[in-house]
Amino acid sequence: MKRFLRHARHWLLLVVCLGALGAYLAYNLHGEHERVEATERERLATQSKVIEDNLSRQLVAINLALESIMVELPDWAGRPDGRELVSRRLKSMEVSMPSVRTFAVLDEKGTVTASNREELLGRNFHDRDYFQTALRAPSTKTLYVSAPFKTVLDTFVISVARVITGPQGQFAGLVSASVDPVDMQILLNSVRYADDMRSMLVHGDGTIFVSQPALVDVVGKNLSVAGSFFRQHLESKRPVSYFEGKAITTGDKRLPVLRTIQPADLTMDKPLVVSVSRGWDAMFAPWQRDVRNQLLVYALFGLLCMAGLIIYQRQRVQQRVINQRLKLATEATGVGIWEFDLKTRRYHWDLAMFDLFGLNPQTVNALNNDWQQLLLPGELLRMKDATRVTIKQGQAFDLTFQIRRQDGQVRFMRNRAVLYNDGSHAPSRLIGTTEDVTERKLREADLRVAATAFECQESIMVTDANQLILRVNRAFTELFGYTAQDVLGATPRVLQSGRHDPAFYAAMWDGITRGGAWQGEIWDRRKNGECFPVWLSITVVCGDDGGVSHYVATHTDITLRKAAEDDIRQLAFYDPLTGLPNRRLLQDRLHQAMSQARRERGRVALLFLDLDKFKPVNDAFGHQAGDELLQAVAQRLQACVRESDTVARLGGDEFVLLLPSIEAAQDAMAVAEKIHQAFGRPFALSAGRNATMSFSTGIAVYPEHASDEKALMRHADEAMYQAKAAGRDRFVLFAPAPEPATLLTPADSGGTAPTIG
Repeated sequence: MKRFLRHARHWLLLVVCLGALGAYLAYNLHGEHERVEATERERLATQSKVIEDNLSRQLVAINLALESIMVELPDWAGRPDGRELVSRRLKSMEVSMPSVRTFAVLDEKGTVTASNREELLGRNFHDRDYFQTALRAPSTKTLYVSAPFKTVLDTFVISVARVITGPQGQFAGLVSASVDPVDMQILLNSVRYADDMRSMLVHGDGTIFVSQPALVDVVGKNLSVAGSFFRQHLESKRPVSYFEGKAITTGDKRLPVLRTIQPADLTMDKPLVVSVSRGWDAMFAPWQRDVRNQLLVYALFGLLCMAGLIIYQRQRVQQRVINQRLKLATEATGVGIWEFDLKTRRYHWDLAMFDLFGLNPQTVNALNNDWQQLLLPGELLRMKDATRVTIKQGQAFDLTFQIRRQDGQVRFMRNRAVLYNDGSHAPSRLIGTTEDVTERKLREADLRVAATAFECQESIMVTDANQLILRVNRAFTELFGYTAQDVLGATPRVLQSGRHDPAFYAAMWDGITRGGAWQGEIWDRRKNGECFPVWLSITVVCGDDGGVSHYVATHTDITLRKAAEDDIRQLAFYDPLTGLPNRRLLQDRLHQAMSQARRERGRVALLFLDLDKFKPVNDAFGHQAGDELLQAVAQRLQACVRESDTVARLGGDEFVLLLPSIEAAQDAMAVAEKIHQAFGRPFALSAGRNATMSFSTGIAVYPEHASDEKALMRHADEAMYQAKAAGRDRFVLFAPAPEPATLLTPADSGGTAPTIG
């Protein structure tokens, strides 16, 4: 009966857990369904807003075009070539406004008097709805938007028109623009992000103008029927409405969003309505697939749980049988044997137990529990807890604890015991053994410390006295790619990169031999052939005889540190935009060049270059284009000089050229001439833009123009400003006042003034 109840509790708990899990899955799936629907509504509203914004801009542009035609009509009418002017004007508007197919001017009788399409001239459209609507209620402020109608070309269009009035304010005709359905189809198709998504443009009276994807017999169909989404939207007078249900055009269930298009800047007699929707089944297909998958996983999980519970219950029965057998066996693997009576609380020891604890069997108390006073703090509580666990759960007793013997020695003891039951199956006694494991625990501690140290984050390699690899740690494998099997028995030469000569290794081993250790930077090679820098430390291990027994080497990857040093140097000495040397590096190289020139009685030229009219490019194209232009300028400057010369950027649009070891000032002027010729070619920027730039250049030469670096830079700068003052796009060789500077104009150099385009 007890066994049945115990098994029934397990099954009841499983049913409750599976039921709770099923409810949780159902709740999550419902929430996911709501989230999918809300997300799709938001996306559809966003796409409809995109269409609204685009169409609003197009309607405003069309209205402005119609107004401009109306303003210019009187002037055209009074000129002999007025008809030709009107035709050219309307054709140019057609080119500039791809959304409009036809521009037309109709007189008061509906006859086309002007159009960008000559085949329409003279035709009468008096019966067209858009003409009749304006004729019945003419208003100069209203933009008349016609319902979709078939043209003579058998295509549906919408006409957007404005009323023309005569001198007395009477109705004098219309100026109209026919909206191209192809352009609207492209717009509607551009917002579709799923194959099942449908977008339509509908006239305010309910007539469908354009549909994407194109549906058979849909264009021209009227949606303004009782109970339709379209009728509900217009009656609500909301700018945007959300629905779900069957579409009257196709009959399938959809999630539509309708948005009214009626720009605030325009007075339209009829609005336009855009409808974007998604098919209900396609929209929730991923969710339904997720539901099926989760239900399948849930069913499999339930089956596995039931199978696991059956196996668990069988194993529990088998374990109880095994435990009963173990309780009847006496295993003594230690030195001391003991028994603890659970009823009398008395310990029975053999003589070996007294020896282990250092106690006299003649002086112990009646319960023989004096040994508990030898336990270190906390150990008695651990022992009692372990005993209770053994009694309650029927498990074997195995505990290692510490004592301090009366002679002061601290020892580790290990107790192992089994529990015996009496005839009524009640626990009656523990019988077990005790052994002194102090030496083993100390050895284990030493091994743990050594193993922890060896498996540290640093790569460690141990070799014998002959440099044969005996052991490597996991960090070594991660660093070099070699497993222990790859390198055991080999020498560290497998790591050599080939970048160090024999003298380097000779010096290294000399340091190891004399000092017993060596450390330094070295390049090693990974298993994949990659060379990288490491910090290598080698320590000699000596044996009992004082001779070398082992070598221990540690490796630390310093690639990141070296890269950081390179980055710091790059930031300190180079311009981050162009990669050219900055002012600090230029001054250092100028100092070296002038020092060498003083020693060798040579010459050094310094050219200060300032881009002419760089700001218009920055203002016209933006800072990104300006940065792109500066980078292209830097590349072209570098192509104009020798490898030994230095091109530097001081900031903004200022560049400096350092020309060491020139023969005369004419050499510097020749370089300036070469640069000005090179900059005659335009720079091709992104987005199809071009810019033609020029330089104002100042030249100063050591020792003719200055005796130190500061003076040379100052005089080159002054010469550059003289070039700017003289009209830009030229270079000037510095000359002390009152001697005039040597000046070369664009006409002399063949250069051109800066242009952008």
